[in-house]
Amino acid sequence: MDVSQNSCANFAATPVLRIGYPRKPSHKTGPQETCKKPEKNVQKVIYCQGDHSCNCGPQVYPQLLSVTPMGSTACWSSAHVTCTSASITGRPRKSQYIKVGENCTLSEFREYSMSEISFKDKVVIVTGAGGGLGKYYCLEYAKRGAKVVVNDLGGSLSGQGGDSKAADVVVDEIKKAGGIAVADYNNVLDGDKIVETAVKNFGTVHVIINNAGILRDASFKKMQEKDFKLVLDVHLNGAFKVTQAAWPHFRKQKYGRIINTASPAGLYGNFGQTNYSAAKMGLVGFAETLAKEGDKYNIKANVIAPLARSRMTESVLPPQILEQLSPEKIAPLVLYLTSDSAEISGQIFEVAAGFFAQIRWERSGGVLFKPDESFTAESVAKKFDEILDFENGSRPEYLQTQHPFMPNDFRTLTQEANKLPANDNSGASVTLKDKVVLITGAGAGLGRDYAKFFAKYGAKVVVNDFKDASAVVDEIKKAGGEAHADVHDVAKDAQAIIDNVIGKYGTIDILVNNAGILRDKSFLKMSQQEWDQVQQVHLLGTYNLTRLAWPHFSEKKFGRVINVTSTSGIYGNFGQANYASAKAAIIGLSRTIAIEGARSNIKVNVIAPHAATAMTADIFPEDDLKLWSPDQVAPLMVFLASEDVPVTGELFEVGGGWIGNTRWQRAKGAVCKDAKVTPEFVRDHFEEVTDFSKGTANPKSTTESSMAILSAVEGDEDEEEEEEEDDDSDDDEEDPVYTYGDKEVILYNIALGATTKELHYVYENNSDFQVIPTFGHIPTFNSTKSQLSFAKLLKNFNPMLLLHGEHYIKIEQWPVPTEASIKTSFNPLAVTQKGTNTIVVHGSQSIDVDTGAPVFSNEATYFIRNCKGETKTYGERKSFATAQFTAPKSEPDFTQDIKISEDQAALYRLTGDRNPLHIDPEFAKGAKFDKPILHGMCSYGLSAKVLLDKFGPFGEIKARFTGIVFPGETLRVFAWKQGDTVIFQSHVVERGTIAINNAAIKLLGDKAKI
Repeated sequence: MDVSQNSCANFAATPVLRIGYPRKPSHKTGPQETCKKPEKNVQKVIYCQGDHSCNCGPQVYPQLLSVTPMGSTACWSSAHVTCTSASITGRPRKSQYIKVGENCTLSEFREYSMSEISFKDKVVIVTGAGGGLGKYYCLEYAKRGAKVVVNDLGGSLSGQGGDSKAADVVVDEIKKAGGIAVADYNNVLDGDKIVETAVKNFGTVHVIINNAGILRDASFKKMQEKDFKLVLDVHLNGAFKVTQAAWPHFRKQKYGRIINTASPAGLYGNFGQTNYSAAKMGLVGFAETLAKEGDKYNIKANVIAPLARSRMTESVLPPQILEQLSPEKIAPLVLYLTSDSAEISGQIFEVAAGFFAQIRWERSGGVLFKPDESFTAESVAKKFDEILDFENGSRPEYLQTQHPFMPNDFRTLTQEANKLPANDNSGASVTLKDKVVLITGAGAGLGRDYAKFFAKYGAKVVVNDFKDASAVVDEIKKAGGEAHADVHDVAKDAQAIIDNVIGKYGTIDILVNNAGILRDKSFLKMSQQEWDQVQQVHLLGTYNLTRLAWPHFSEKKFGRVINVTSTSGIYGNFGQANYASAKAAIIGLSRTIAIEGARSNIKVNVIAPHAATAMTADIFPEDDLKLWSPDQVAPLMVFLASEDVPVTGELFEVGGGWIGNTRWQRAKGAVCKDAKVTPEFVRDHFEEVTDFSKGTANPKSTTESSMAILSAVEGDEDEEEEEEEDDDSDDDEEDPVYTYGDKEVILYNIALGATTKELHYVYENNSDFQVIPTFGHIPTFNSTKSQLSFAKLLKNFNPMLLLHGEHYIKIEQWPVPTEASIKTSFNPLAVTQKGTNTIVVHGSQSIDVDTGAPVFSNEATYFIRNCKGETKTYGERKSFATAQFTAPKSEPDFTQDIKISEDQAALYRLTGDRNPLHIDPEFAKGAKFDKPILHGMCSYGLSAKVLLDKFGPFGEIKARFTGIVFPGETLRVFAWKQGDTVIFQSHVVERGTIAINNAAIKLLGDKAKI
């Protein structure tokens, strides 16, 4: 086809070309053309399907034929177009729109839309480029014509040492492939030297990829200040130094592209990574501010939060997941965002395994309160659920959920709040009587009002201010409250501050990190000292004071931390790169310690206040200073410090009588399953990457985010095609047959603690040789069809998000055969939707292949997060499986301790358990456990064994899993015999927790031991 004759001249300026693919060929239809009524001023790109065979060979997909101007109503006739067939590798994607200039010919359009993104003659600096993501970025940029500065200090993952070899290897690889590159060995804190390398060798710099990073993980209580600072230096302070050195070049040439590498740990927090989470979230506030300052100079700054295979993740993720997380599937987004065609700036993206999605802030409509003396902590307590409600309902426009890039419209909110009647506080009660609270920066402004408000609620207040705390202390005492002054500097004297608190009151219950300074300056003119001073007061002060208060909180199993951020930290702000970075970092820090403190009743929340203070006097218009009094923030502060606060790790915006909750919202995103993912895929699907119209999510944790991403990657390519696919393939699969003999019986019994003193469990020639009857679950757990049989009833099912809640076994034959071939069929019994989660009761029946007699029945109850299914009953359940077995309050009839071997989890793997959570220490750490845990069915079997030995054979057993067990611990089984039923519980002695509850066995009457 001669495309040069097909012209799209003479249409409206900057039209939009709609690239549309017909539906996938169906075996019910032959060749066809797609004709749709066009939109006004839209040029339709015509595709035609050629001949195809539905049963052999590759599917045939459309070939671009022509482009024709469209009117506003008529449907274009394709009679003059010759339809030719073409096979296209890979699957056509959904429609998209591309703006082009006037008078483009079809050939020009094809060149524009199908061309490869180029970086010819662009100079790119990649930090931390000696391996992992950074190395791959360099290789890809070089392939596309960029001149690359490969920066790598050559240190270890923990930041130790230095070896130029890492950067040299990457440069050599680029040069051998015909590319242009130079190595740089400078520390990122010497960012000016890195940029100097680029300028000396290539004359300028166009792109900065702030990728360098190290890990110094430790639980918060064990983290040392030097490790906190080191991670901060490499990730955040290094990014500042490199970017600021490049900034004059960007401005002069009116072109610059910046990518800051954040992490899910920064967005959501992550156990053991307080330093890393703070630094990574700080990069978000930094980029948001750079985007605002760089806008008029064509400087674009964006953030990626990748989950990728690298030196950092290889030690904490299992192989089957790592296989999907190659750097090759992260780089396409980075290259697109730094290309000429990318216009977006100041945005955040999550990326992993071919999944690309924008993530943005979502702010609840919140609640208005009358901003007068009736606005109290009780007011907040009564309406706290409403603050967290993101549903719009019939709310007025000013209280609708928003997706903001700036603070709320506080002028309108305050005007509306003042129209309200006095707040009704009846029925609510908040007290802080005798709680000891430390409030930093409390000598004036917000801190002063916080201190007075806390004292009013009965707290003993330590008023910290390095200038003067005495005036506020005197105010409190005159009003009948209790207060004590502290005049130390939070940036330098954290230990002295905590010592003062403990010396005066003997403890600390509540910490309010409020102290702050401003050193505002445009990014170009900001000095190192101005950057450092703000980091030291806001971020390091918050970290150190919280770290030093933490042991006191942990000891008493109570602590409340309220950290003060800013809307500048959330959304970025011109002239506040230092402040925005520090305040954003506080959010990441807070979310991590909220996770770590949860088990000790330490709750950590963050507020972004909007109030007129001495610090904000130069920011707010003069007319606004009277509208937003600091005392309108204090009620939320006091409620968050109370015993009854129900949340932790949350972010609130507050001021002028309004309080709202702010969280993340992620677009549904785009997924590429091709082996080779390209920047062109991201470009051509960027509308999907940034589409929030449907399928959005609000992840709250790294696990929730990562598992949802992996679930999306594993899901079907196209929802429309999903409807056309036959879903009965599983039904055609034969029921699995499990063959076992004395070897499998002995291995199972040993895995449950059987020893040479119990020959009937370990010696096949013993006259009473038998298998512990919980063996009945093994045929189901070792079958791939088990999950497949109910997964087809669910949407977004991800086995990684499945929790085993209860298990029931019926022993249909006694004694249980010690050798047999068993065929197991599976049938879902019930599906119940609970919010965004699903409960599935899954049944199975195992029969002896030779005799046809039933041997076992199982009912497993699973709780599956972020999954959807239709609530429906599919089959009848056994009455014993649904019965509630509450442990009596009377003394148990039987108690026995089981000392679990340190090797028990390893032994249980002999039964077929392949979950790395039960054996791999690094994987367990990544799942927030101190070490590998025991399989729940192992604890189940251990309990069953001692009950069997005591009470004799049983025909049914049911139990609920309520806690974990670590190898090496002691499991204490309590049992109460009630007729032919024995109710039992299994406790972990060392930690005082219950591992198994709502549990019982039903004895076989003629065989039970009385």
